[in-house]
Amino acid sequence: MKHARLLLLLAIGLALLLACSEHSQPRFPHDLHLTELKCGGPGLPDCLSCATCHHPKQGNRTAALPKVDVCQRCHKPTDQQALAAVNRPPQDPEPLAYGIRFFHAKHLAMPGNKGQCVPCHAGIVEKSEPRFPTMARCFTCHEHQKQWDEGVCTPCHQSADLSQLMPQTFLRHDAGFVTHRHGVLARQKQAICQNCHSQQQCDDCHDVSQGLSIEKRRPDSIERRLVHRGDFLTRHPIEAKSQPTRCLKCHTVETCDSCHVKNGVSGNAIRGANPHPPGWVGGNTDGRSFHGRAARRDIVACAACHDQGPATNCIRCHKVGAYGGNPHPNGWKSSRSDGAAMCRYCHEQ
Repeated sequence: MKHARLLLLLAIGLALLLACSEHSQPRFPHDLHLTELKCGGPGLPDCLSCATCHHPKQGNRTAALPKVDVCQRCHKPTDQQALAAVNRPPQDPEPLAYGIRFFHAKHLAMPGNKGQCVPCHAGIVEKSEPRFPTMARCFTCHEHQKQWDEGVCTPCHQSADLSQLMPQTFLRHDAGFVTHRHGVLARQKQAICQNCHSQQQCDDCHDVSQGLSIEKRRPDSIERRLVHRGDFLTRHPIEAKSQPTRCLKCHTVETCDSCHVKNGVSGNAIRGANPHPPGWVGGNTDGRSFHGRAARRDIVACAACHDQGPATNCIRCHKVGAYGGNPHPNGWKSSRSDGAAMCRYCHEQ
């Protein structure tokens, strides 16, 4: 029984220590090892430094994490204290795969670093979690304006990962990038954009055959000055009647009606005036001010206020047997299209 427990502890210990592999992030208390560990005295282990566990080699592009045998120099598989240290409640680990090509040995040899890890991994002594340097910290030494200008990112970034990265400095893609800056930069530094963006992504917004809509040109700006002229309120009825479909790109029927009711020019207003001239409904069917003539000429304009789907005002009055009468002109019966879906709104049995 005792032998079985020992084997179980051995298996658990090895499994946990495998967290120290090169391709995973162990739950490792740096502060415990570097500041709280009793060391350097009689009968005590030697004090640790970063280099005790991390041995970056020239040409090595990995994160220089220690392998299992490095951990086992001090920790045996049955060491309960070590097991308790790594067997904490699981946390959401930060991934190590940032797609960065980084040469630790080359950076440690630079005069400013003097072989120290702390210039890049600041605060590592006080914290348990790994502390990876931010891009801003890299830029304290690497300005690389020339690389920006030439669009050369791959010396540090793996090309397969560029599409997942968002620029944080020179070409920072913040809230105003699309609306205010990207056009000028795209013309000046096209090669940089092509590192991450395909031509199709440009064409999705800048399709010459369709034009660039206002909602794509200024997605964050809805001020009236960006869309309409200063005198638009006084002349908008003319444009709304001539091109109602353009209004419906941005405005709903409720948008129009909310203003028309308030100003007494909507049929839905409590005391509102009818916006149509006398004789519009029930008047002389041959007159110029008859709604039937206007509807045949531009039914979309009518639908801007009167469309309610199958329950629209037109069908309510003009369906078979209703008081509005036959809406079709002379000769309609001989030229009708049998089985058209729209006919069923009025003629379904």
